[in-house]
Amino acid sequence: MKRLIKEACLEERGSAVIHAIYLIGCFGGLLSILLFVEQVSYLDMRVQHTADLTTKAARVAGEWQYYDQDTGSMKKRLFETTKEAKEHHAEIIRGAKEEAVILLGLNADGLEKRTEEITIIHQKGNQKSLYKQGIYHVRIWVKSKLPLFLKNRTVTLERVSQSEVRSTK
Repeated sequence: MKRLIKEACLEERGSAVIHAIYLIGCFGGLLSILLFVEQVSYLDMRVQHTADLTTKAARVAGEWQYYDQDTGSMKKRLFETTKEAKEHHAEIIRGAKEEAVILLGLNADGLEKRTEEITIIHQKGNQKSLYKQGIYHVRIWVKSKLPLFLKNRTVTLERVSQSEVRSTK
């Protein structure tokens, strides 16, 4: 029995080592792909979280609720800046765009560590009609380099978040 095992090992002549190296390489490649996919998912989650947080906080900060005497109901409006709100004698925390800029500045540190380039567009290019409709819209593009198979691959993500003022009944 021992002789058969010894003879079988001698006949191998290194092919088991080659197969083992091949399998280790395959597992390493699979692990590299899985890590890349998870890094992209994590970056995607961070960007979406930043966009959602920005739109919701900007909406709350720039929202003004008032009583419309013409219709006899409560109305809500979204203001871009504090100056615009003061012109309408509205009491708001801060303008929606002002709040969004502050929040993006605070959250940019977390994104900038992992990204190469960040592009942020407020209100689809600053369309005033969105404020009148009570909508705050943010689009964030992020370009980042992530490692895959000993090289850095460029990943570009685009996330959109929109939040609107709900009318009261």
